[in-house]
Amino acid sequence: MSAARDFASRPESVSEVRAFTQDALAGLDLAVDDIVLCVSELVTNAVRHSTAHDGTFHLDIRVDRDKLRVECHDCGSKKPTLLTPSDADEGGRGLLLVQALTSRWGVGSRPAGKCVWFEIDGDPSVLQGCRRAGRVGS
Repeated sequence: MSAARDFASRPESVSEVRAFTQDALAGLDLAVDDIVLCVSELVTNAVRHSTAHDGTFHLDIRVDRDKLRVECHDCGSKKPTLLTPSDADEGGRGLLLVQALTSRWGVGSRPAGKCVWFEIDGDPSVLQGCRRAGRVGS
């Protein structure tokens, strides 16, 4: 299963991405709410810090035999960093959430920007069962 789409680089796109992710993962026996939260964090970073507001970013969601992988591609060159915010800080916790809720995450360079990704390991029989039942999106 895979689902991919380009989105406009604007704050309103974050809610569109959430809906797209929920639709793509409908019926998947994983913590879909946690996945949607992690996707929101990657996309919010792309919109706020990395992508020109008149451009786009690309979201790619893939489920294979043993994991779910989400990639957010944007044209920014600055790599995100894991912060240690104080209790008084209003932001800076997004990647801490991604780290806590996923099996692993990272950043890869691309010729025209970067790709921030995360993976969630899953039971292959659960993922295969969802595919056979036709419950995993496009």
